[in-house]
Amino acid sequence: MVKQAFHLFSLDVAITIFARKFLIYFFNLKIFMTRHISVCLAVTIAYFMLVSCAMLEQQVIQEEPAVESKRKITEPAGWAAEQHKRQQISIWEIRGRLGVQTASNGGSMDIIWKESNEEFSIRLIAPMGAGSHLIQGNDQFAEILFPDGQRKVVNNVDDVLATVLDVDLPVSAIKDWVRGLPARSLPIEKISWNKQGLLDRVKQAGWNVEMNKYLGNTILMPHAIYVNRDNDDELDVRLALRQWLIDN
Repeated sequence: MVKQAFHLFSLDVAITIFARKFLIYFFNLKIFMTRHISVCLAVTIAYFMLVSCAMLEQQVIQEEPAVESKRKITEPAGWAAEQHKRQQISIWEIRGRLGVQTASNGGSMDIIWKESNEEFSIRLIAPMGAGSHLIQGNDQFAEILFPDGQRKVVNNVDDVLATVLDVDLPVSAIKDWVRGLPARSLPIEKISWNKQGLLDRVKQAGWNVEMNKYLGNTILMPHAIYVNRDNDDELDVRLALRQWLIDN
């Protein structure tokens, strides 16, 4: 009986020890699994956050051009009336100095430009008595009188200065720029105004034009105009006006 009781006691102790070890193992396993699941859950959440951020950033980048394309140019108050007033100036004369610098050549000359509705004349007077060019024409064609007496008819008036100065300056655009207007013949890429609400800078078809020194009594006209072009870093055109005459 004593021996049997001893065996039962030993069995009970063994079961108790086993149960304790099992509970400790189960508790440690539970902790391990909890930590493992927490780490996996954290990694999963971080992954989805990164994916969401990437998708959001991609969406923002894709939407930026659309926002940019819808952005409107804010004109100063009164610019529409100012622009209309300047467009009505159809009979005028300017006198000043034209400077042109290219990659292969450069120089300056006096310029007298007269405009009467659709007809115009441009006289370019070279320094030191080197002669002058006289350009006369209208919106359809122009005739060039060279210093040696030769004449040449140009059907496209925008090719006149390219023929005389070897510089591709569009005459139709200059007619507007000197009056403080964006050129009607060219699309506007960028435009800005000064504090007076007058045209300050305009970019059209790669041409960069800056108007400075507005002077005048009844209407302020630009007396300093600078022109360059995007695809020609060596080109620099400066027009400094001494006199502005308006007849209408």
